[in-house]
Amino acid sequence: QLALFSGLLTPVAGHCAPPRKMAVEVGEIRKEGWVNKESAVIRTYRKRWMVLTPERLYSFKGEKKYTDPTEEIDLRQCGTVKSADDLTNRPFSFTVQVPERNYFLAAMSDADRNEWVAAIGRATTESRRVRSYSEEVEHEEQMARLAKAKRLQASQPQTTAAATAGSDDDDEPAIEPEDVVPARAATRFT
Repeated sequence: QLALFSGLLTPVAGHCAPPRKMAVEVGEIRKEGWVNKESAVIRTYRKRWMVLTPERLYSFKGEKKYTDPTEEIDLRQCGTVKSADDLTNRPFSFTVQVPERNYFLAAMSDADRNEWVAAIGRATTESRRVRSYSEEVEHEEQMARLAKAKRLQASQPQTTAAATAGSDDDDEPAIEPEDVVPARAATRFT
């Protein structure tokens, strides 16, 4: 039998598995790379592919395999991210502290650790930044437009260029200008 996996058909022995959902939107990745992460129970370090997005830090067993994370850290809850060589007795280590746990990680070099700490710190700050009312309204409107555009894209087998070029097929709904995601990027305050 065949199962759907990230848009590809792959054989599955004996049954049809449900499609796997991507844990990470590739376009949201801020940083990714190999890091050694301390396991929660056994307390040994395991090599993991870490992926940083604006609101989460994920760990995966395989490189660039964005399904089934082994850990998912909500950076909106992050209290501290800092070097941790003195706490772990490991070179290039750092900690990401959230209320329920302190995660200990070890990068491959001092420069790599500093990049991870800085990137996670920036993501933590951005995810906590309070938006003004007008920014919040604009953000909600943009998210609604994105969701609508995704629904339209999923419901139409033809490309947007073909749809807007004016096909003679009356069965397909026309894409209205307000359905298209705006070309300008959102304003970012740092």
